[in-house]
Amino acid sequence: MPAIQVNHLCKTFTQKEGCVEALQDISLQIEAGDIYGIIGMSGAGKSTLVRCLNYLERPTEGEVIIDGRNLAELSERELRAQRSGIAMIFQHFNLLMQKNVLDNVCFPMLIQGTKKNAARARALELLRTVGLEEKAKAYPAQLSGGQKQRVAIARALASDPKILLCDEATSALDPQTTASILDLLLEINRKFGITMVVITHQMSVIREICSHVAILEHGCLVEQGEVEEIFNHPKSKVARDLILKDRPEGSWEGDATWEGESRQRPLLSADKKLRIVFSENSAFEPVIANMVLKFGVPVNILRADTKNVGGVAKGEMILGLPPEAGLQQEMERYLTEKGLEIEEVTDDVDE
Repeated sequence: MPAIQVNHLCKTFTQKEGCVEALQDISLQIEAGDIYGIIGMSGAGKSTLVRCLNYLERPTEGEVIIDGRNLAELSERELRAQRSGIAMIFQHFNLLMQKNVLDNVCFPMLIQGTKKNAARARALELLRTVGLEEKAKAYPAQLSGGQKQRVAIARALASDPKILLCDEATSALDPQTTASILDLLLEINRKFGITMVVITHQMSVIREICSHVAILEHGCLVEQGEVEEIFNHPKSKVARDLILKDRPEGSWEGDATWEGESRQRPLLSADKKLRIVFSENSAFEPVIANMVLKFGVPVNILRADTKNVGGVAKGEMILGLPPEAGLQQEMERYLTEKGLEIEEVTDDVDE
C-alpha cells in the first residue's frame, strides 16, 4: 500500500478578480520509505500541493489517501490525529525565537502531553541525531541558517512522524550547507524509514536525494517518474529547462533550449548540438577522443559537467558537431552504440 496516493486532485481559489486554478487533475503515488521530489518554477503549485497532502488546504476535488485512509472522510478529531504522523519543515525554519534550541524541540511533545523530563530526554537524543547536542542551550538568533534547519528537523522528528514534508527546506541556504542538510535527510530516511516529500525549484536537490519526481507547471502535472530516467530522457519542456539550468553558478554560460522550441536566432546546420549523458559503463572509455580519431574531424565541447543522480555520478556534455549532415548522423550512431544517452538541443552559448 502506498504511503500517499493522490487521485485527480484539483484546488481552486476564489478571489475578487475571479477563480484561480492552482492545481488541475493531479494524480501521483508515493511509496512508503521513498524520497519523492515535487519540482517546478515559482507559481507552479508546489506549495499548494504539499499543503493539500496534510489537508491544511482542502482540495476542491479529488482524493488524498494517507496509509489507506481518505482524508476527506475523516472527522476533525481523526484528521488531527492523522496529521500527528505528518511533519513539515520550511524554508524559513519557523523556530520560536524566545525559546532555546532544547525547548524548541520539546515544544511539540509538550503540546501532545509528554512529561517534561521525557520530552527533554527525547529532545537531546534528536539533537544528537542532527549533530547539535552542544547547542541545546543556544537561541535561534545565535545559530547559522544550517543549524536552524537542523533544529527544525529535530523538532519535526519529535512526533515520530511517518511522513516528512519538506517545503523548499534548503532554498535559504548556501550550496555547502544545502549539501549537508540533504545528507542529513538521507541519513534520517535510511535510519527511520520516514517517507519524505521534497518540494523544490532546484533540480540539484532532486538529483541528490530523490528516487522519483513529479514536475509541475501552472498547476498541472507535466511529467513524473524515476529521477534517473527523467534526467536521461526528459519529455516535457519544463523538465528539459530545469535540467539545462541545473549547473553550478558560472559553470555554463547562456541559456539552452531543446530542438523544436522557440529561440531568437535560427539554428544553422553547423550549430547542431547534442546533449549526451555518460552511463557507468561508457564513462570508462574516452568516447569523444576516440570518435575524433575515428572520423578525423574535431568536435566542440561546449559544456561539460558531472552530476550526482541518486548517488551515482553522471557525466553530462554538450557537443557541437561538424556541419555535414551525413557526418552528424554517423557520429550520432557511433555515440549511441557506445551506450551514451543522446538528446538534441540548441543553445546560444558562444563557441
